[in-house]
Amino acid sequence: MEDALSLPRPISGHLTVIARAVSDILSPAALSVPCMLLGVLASDVPGTYRFALLYFLIAIPLPVAYVLWLVKSGRVTDFHIPNRRDRTGPFLVSIAAAVGAAALLYKFGAPVIFLAPIVMALVQTAVLFLVTLAWQISIHTATTTALVTFAVLALGSSASILAFLVPLVMWARIYLGRHTPAQAVAGSLLGCGSFAALFALRGIVW
Repeated sequence: MEDALSLPRPISGHLTVIARAVSDILSPAALSVPCMLLGVLASDVPGTYRFALLYFLIAIPLPVAYVLWLVKSGRVTDFHIPNRRDRTGPFLVSIAAAVGAAALLYKFGAPVIFLAPIVMALVQTAVLFLVTLAWQISIHTATTTALVTFAVLALGSSASILAFLVPLVMWARIYLGRHTPAQAVAGSLLGCGSFAALFALRGIVW
């Protein structure tokens, strides 16, 4: 089974810098901020920003700090964790933090329209984890496509301008040799399918 680490490395210095910048700026951790802002905007419920801030403070710093510790201690070579076999710990920490944050939001009465996308993001993370146990699916493309899909379905066609982010991230991950085209596309399909399913269930379960 081919992992992205076996792919040829890029040869253009300028393009490598661009691809790395894209990977950093549109990493799952970095996208958590616009995801929270989008959730607040889409919910259109007064005071939702407080729930977004609570979720962010609980669900994001711990996983990021854990990965930074892994990098600093030499247990992984890169913040983006290129080897899928090193991703089990970070996935488990991320899922635990997200579950705890979602539970607190539910306890404190967060509006369902804000909580539902968070639950779907958690489900998507769990699926990514299960797939990663056997295959190097792209978390970057899954997260980016999920954000774009959520934006379009929640805000309307005006948000479709964000669609360019999907091929941009796919290019960056493939160019850097972190994923095969199949792995990048699979992540994108998962991200799109997750939030398409969420909105298909709107009015039925939320």
